[in-house]
Amino acid sequence: MQPSPVFLIMGVCGAGKSAVAQALAGALNGTFLDGDDYHLAEHVKDMSAGIPLNDLVRKDWLRRVCRAIVAARRERDAPVFIACSALKKSYRDFIRREVGPLCVLHLAGDPELVRERMTGRPDHFMPISLIESQFRDLEPPRAPEEGVHVLDISPPLESVVHEALAISRRVVANAGSHPHAEDRHSVGNTHRP
Repeated sequence: MQPSPVFLIMGVCGAGKSAVAQALAGALNGTFLDGDDYHLAEHVKDMSAGIPLNDLVRKDWLRRVCRAIVAARRERDAPVFIACSALKKSYRDFIRREVGPLCVLHLAGDPELVRERMTGRPDHFMPISLIESQFRDLEPPRAPEEGVHVLDISPPLESVVHEALAISRRVVANAGSHPHAEDRHSVGNTHRP
């Protein structure tokens, strides 16, 4: 039996990664993980102060994210949906080396749109001032990078989720390892380890 598929919902802060990943996990009885949950408190403090993370810090963070993915797959034979910026190709390649193949859903949008959405999220630790650094670091996935799907975030969230769900259903069906997984539409059914 193949291991359960892993979906990386990536993009800059404010692209809607957590909302999309959570909706997909709920609809497909998967496990939802939020990469933000694996930042150390000191690094959240730095980002809150407008200090971007360097590659060394991000690599340690990605190790924690990968450990969480592995643990989630060990706990349940179900798709894993991880909301994680994974801005650089080297970060995505690192995750692939640690957990295996990925289905990458890149939530892509115009910087102005992302900035506008971030102003509506005053509770998030990432300040608007760091959006520019995120776009500078972003290496959009493209061929020949495997398993990549680019989703435009300018439509309403429901439309983005609908498109992402169609892709995810195909990947889960092709994996063929979840004949008893229920197909649900309620985000309330999302599992977190």
